[in-house]
Amino acid sequence: MSAARNAPPPRRRVRTARDDRGASFAQYAALILCVAAIAGSVAVVAPARTGDLFSSALCRIKEAAGMGGECEDGDDQAQDEDDWIEPEPGFDYTPAYCVKQGSKQTYGGSVTIAFLEFGQEYSYAREDLSNGKIVITFLPTSSAKATAGAGFDFGAGESAHAGASVSASAGVKLGSGMTYIFEDEDEFEEFEEEVNEAIAMETSRTMNPTADGMLRFGDWIGVYDYPEIERDPDVRTTTVGIEAEVAGSAGAWAGPGEKRRKDGDGGAWTMNLGAEGSFTASRTRDHATWYTDPDNIQKSDTYSWTAEGSLGATALSAHADGSISWNGGTRIMRNEDGSIANIRYIAGAEGKFSFGVDKNVGNKTGKGNDVENGGNGSVGTGEANSVTQMVQVDFENTPEEQAAAEQLLDEYGLAPPPYATNAMANQLDEEDNGGRVLEEPGSDADPWDEIFYRRGTAWQYASDKKIDQGEFGAQVKLGMQFGASVNWELEEKDTKQALMLEPPNEGGRRFIDYADCLSDDYSEEEGQ
Repeated sequence: MSAARNAPPPRRRVRTARDDRGASFAQYAALILCVAAIAGSVAVVAPARTGDLFSSALCRIKEAAGMGGECEDGDDQAQDEDDWIEPEPGFDYTPAYCVKQGSKQTYGGSVTIAFLEFGQEYSYAREDLSNGKIVITFLPTSSAKATAGAGFDFGAGESAHAGASVSASAGVKLGSGMTYIFEDEDEFEEFEEEVNEAIAMETSRTMNPTADGMLRFGDWIGVYDYPEIERDPDVRTTTVGIEAEVAGSAGAWAGPGEKRRKDGDGGAWTMNLGAEGSFTASRTRDHATWYTDPDNIQKSDTYSWTAEGSLGATALSAHADGSISWNGGTRIMRNEDGSIANIRYIAGAEGKFSFGVDKNVGNKTGKGNDVENGGNGSVGTGEANSVTQMVQVDFENTPEEQAAAEQLLDEYGLAPPPYATNAMANQLDEEDNGGRVLEEPGSDADPWDEIFYRRGTAWQYASDKKIDQGEFGAQVKLGMQFGASVNWELEEKDTKQALMLEPPNEGGRRFIDYADCLSDDYSEEEGQ
């Protein structure tokens, strides 16, 4: 880390023709909605100067999307040299966590009994960071939810009918994950086999604790050699979450008809046309223990929320779905003695489009694509554009700065303060757009505002994602409905744009390109 702290400021990248390419609708939608998601907090907690900056950011988005004229440059007048707060000597202003590229595998299954659903999910993720580190995370999650719904059919006949349904569900999720942090690819390869064994052990312990206990007993009596992992996880995380969903569908189906099916004439073909939509909201709390520094074992609590709206359509056996999601959160990191090490604010948005093929076998209920007795399957692929924004301020373990950190939490709770909304709302203000996104705070500013200006970090990165997914299930009605399903999803992502907040410079701070966080594919394309 010492080498990174003494490194020169990142260079400004010369804009190339590639930067002028038209972005996809999903990308613009994600950017617009990301800024809109924090508009409420800006309006509530931001002073006048923040409101002006937020308006400027909206203008930049419209200008980039071709929906407006040119934007005025921000006020670029430098303050008096005597009032200028110099950068913190030797401080590393590069982002603490910027993902260049990554992959994630998710596998899950669920069992349904009447209106109750019990599920288990396992995800394995790899992230290559801008500082060269590799982060491996394994997270098994258990869930339970209850669903209530209603629907109706109309026009039921010999070979065609239509229907609509709406349902609502609420549930809880519990997870216990582990994370390994490697300095580089060579270190990861050295421990890769051990990490895979650790993941297998954790899976066994979670899925079948009885069998895991017997293996440990066999090791104790000497008839089995239980594998010992030399490297412990760098981070252990416990997740508790609640989730609510409202979903609806409507459609029309045509087939050989009930009578012809019973007579064995006409086969089991089905043609359907329909639409479906849903809205999901969830809140989670992650409690993590960080063992990265044996002399200072830190603990963090991350409070986050997500919301997603989706709309889909089916035609024959094909389906297409689009969704937009938002997320936000606050992470509070504390040192071993209880003092606050840093506070991080997070915001993001994603636009996603997918398409695939569905197959249903069995008797339809007429409500959506559900079946009373039979099975269903779906496979598909998709693409997504996401934007992630983070703002972090580090506090030294002095009485003055710890008092400022505690006062910040007392006054704003988990909501971002003005300096955070400044940085988030202006994530599109690159250096060649003109204008400083953060001005040097005055003498009457809050203490944390001055600490952030002098030593805070802020960054934003946009990623492309490619997704393959599938699901298979079966249902049977024996007095009450029983069902089971399995699903999987494979995701690859690459960062195509990254910005970071430069150190204090001539009375202000602005965003500059952060080339180190670009995916290797994008770096090669731009000749960097």
